[in-house]
Amino acid sequence: MNINDGKYYLQPAILYKEQIQNEFRKKYYTQDMIYETGCLCNWLPEIKDTNDDNTFQYAIVDSTSDNKLIGYVAFQINWYFSCASNFGVISFDKGNYKIGVALQYIVNQIINDYKLHRMEWYVVCGNPAEKAYDRLCKKYNGYKHIYHDKIKDRQGNYINDAMYEIIF
Repeated sequence: MNINDGKYYLQPAILYKEQIQNEFRKKYYTQDMIYETGCLCNWLPEIKDTNDDNTFQYAIVDSTSDNKLIGYVAFQINWYFSCASNFGVISFDKGNYKIGVALQYIVNQIINDYKLHRMEWYVVCGNPAEKAYDRLCKKYNGYKHIYHDKIKDRQGNYINDAMYEIIF
């Protein structure tokens, strides 16, 4: 499979708005939601009918399975700072490699098409995606900054948070 195949997994989120929001609702009161929001709140993405030039929202679908919804990704670009940030990624189909293929396609777009200078994102430590983010960061000679005891879970335990940055 060619990494360019990732574009076939990305569809405008507005086409899947109700499905995406229902999948998020299923995550309420779970550890998945703290990984998504970084806090104890339950949250739904605000999927807009029309996006501005700075906000990108995609449904990640399985193009080989009747475009079944398998995830959601959103991010913003600050063109003045030449930076992609505020990433939100959630998988509705744990372990599906096509999520990673779609995300690598987005990273390639950021580097090659948008020619941005940097990208940055946060992850709650312990998130199953953290290892993949570590590999991505290493691949592009990025940095991972750990914020110790930043988040408190429902059981009262403190969790570390990490910020990744990659300069291209």
